[in-house]
Amino acid sequence: MAADKMIIVRRARFAPVCLCIAAVVMGIVASPWWLLSIPFVVIGNLFTAPNLNLVNGLPSYASMLAGFILMRFHQPSGLAVLLGVGAGFYASALEMRILAKPYGRG
Repeated sequence: MAADKMIIVRRARFAPVCLCIAAVVMGIVASPWWLLSIPFVVIGNLFTAPNLNLVNGLPSYASMLAGFILMRFHQPSGLAVLLGVGAGFYASALEMRILAKPYGRG
């Protein structure tokens, strides 16, 4: 009988905190519109999975699409939304994938 193996995946913590700090710094240094990206970093983090599937990431992908549409009307806010959710989603997925630990019996 083959041994059962599981992979334990914890939520990403380091990437979203670093991205929120970077958004605050960019909001102070470059433009206050970068502060708009903070909630979208959180959205990208909440709806991510290490395998980047569409089912778990649909709100993130929809927010990225909304960022592209918003860029047509107001570029600074659309760019903040797009980069916030994109960076939060992909950086969290990368952190979750790196820190995943196999757990097996046997």
